[in-house]
Amino acid sequence: MTYEITYAVNGTTFNLNGYDATSGLIYNYLGDQGFGLAPLHRITQRGPMQQGDTDVDFRLDPRILQIPLFVNTTSIDDYYTARGRLLAVFSPSNTTGRITVTTSTFVRTIDVKVLGGMSFDTDPKVGYGLRAVIQLRADDPTWYDATPHSIAGSAGIAGTATAYPVIYPRTYGTANINATTSFTYDGTWLAYPVITALGPITGLVITNNTTGQVISTAGSIAAGRTFTYDLRYGKKTVYDDLGVNQIATVGASSNLATWAIVVGTNSISIAASTSASPAAVNIVYNTRFVGI
Repeated sequence: MTYEITYAVNGTTFNLNGYDATSGLIYNYLGDQGFGLAPLHRITQRGPMQQGDTDVDFRLDPRILQIPLFVNTTSIDDYYTARGRLLAVFSPSNTTGRITVTTSTFVRTIDVKVLGGMSFDTDPKVGYGLRAVIQLRADDPTWYDATPHSIAGSAGIAGTATAYPVIYPRTYGTANINATTSFTYDGTWLAYPVITALGPITGLVITNNTTGQVISTAGSIAAGRTFTYDLRYGKKTVYDDLGVNQIATVGASSNLATWAIVVGTNSISIAASTSASPAAVNIVYNTRFVGI
């Protein structure tokens, strides 16, 4: 059985289950905590005379991950050397790192920042083996699939392995952009994509027919200009290739905050009143999971 757990930050990847060539340490993986179902809370309301309450909805909360590790050291010098190297790997910062879990059947990744742990409480009576618990915080508590997937432009085609990230739909030529594609999304949580639209395009409308949610653009995207609609939470921005904020061009009835790819079957339509070569619209997303 294959099991690998790595931590990547600032372009460097550290192996946390076995020998790590970068830090020079042999990590003994002792399990994990907080990798399963994302934390959540229920949203309720209650009338002045109501017994109990009324359950309205729920929201996911940030996830705290804990990774206990053991490094076998036999002297106090080796012990403090290992402590220093581990602290260097998990030095607190505002840089986002990635925990990736690889098994024989899947690869899952989650974005994290260092939260704490590594107090290195020492009892010389039990030897100088280094025992530590790494604490990490994921503001987005969902994992995503690092295995390549694609959605073909043809209706009814499900995802298959291809170049990553996922790109939908095809690039269109001189004809108007007007296509509908249905596919099965096999994640367990919503995916909020990044959409790019290359002009010339007038009257762009992107609809998830499964949910009824729409994103539309008022006016035109000029030839050679690219508009990016970043629907990820913490982003929710619209800007062009010059870095100019284009949120004002989004139609008033658009569902910019909630437009998503949902679990199961999705039918997505992309249409424009006029367009010409090299106009193109791409939807890029990661398949997401509520836990592993």
